[in-house]
Amino acid sequence: STEELLDFDTRLKRLTDQPIRYVCELKYDGVSISLTYKDGDLLQALTRGDGTKGDDVTLNVKTINSIPLKLTGDYPDEFEIRGEVFIPILDFKKMNKKRLNDGLEPYANPRNTASGSLKLLDSRQVAERPLDCFLYYLLGENIPTNSHFENLQIAKEWGFKVPNEIVRFQNIQGVLSFVKEWEDKRHSLPFEIDGIVIKVDDVKMQEEM
Repeated sequence: STEELLDFDTRLKRLTDQPIRYVCELKYDGVSISLTYKDGDLLQALTRGDGTKGDDVTLNVKTINSIPLKLTGDYPDEFEIRGEVFIPILDFKKMNKKRLNDGLEPYANPRNTASGSLKLLDSRQVAERPLDCFLYYLLGENIPTNSHFENLQIAKEWGFKVPNEIVRFQNIQGVLSFVKEWEDKRHSLPFEIDGIVIKVDDVKMQEEM
């Protein structure tokens, strides 16, 4: 609620005398993925699993067109980038239409189907699934800037699919306007979301808080 967000802002302001900028993002309803790159090559892809231990799904992730196997530009030697693997709503409907035509049970929802697809043993089967991926969080010792928002814009230049619906605001009032805007607009999105993520833009400030 508005009151909870204002309270969140008040609590954070007690922790710093610096102005707090916020970044608002849509919360994609898919499967969390963590990608590690070394010397510009995709080294490993892990699902978040139970939060402690995930599954190695590197071979399957390499079949997803929106995940670059080789980066371009001036990137760190080694870093991690996190995101969400999902199936767009229209593609999910096409999958289910085909299954019904083939006399098979339709899939329950896009999220579970994306999750099940990543766990398939045959990566050729995974390549046939309409999986997509948004990346939204850059980690590592040598990330380009101290701004979460700017890091994501730079990650786009390396070849990552970073969502356009990421906005930076100078204060909590901007956050409230973003929340209000997407209350209605979310129904016209080509993918499913289950909320909004609000982050402090300053990476060092994030860690201190």
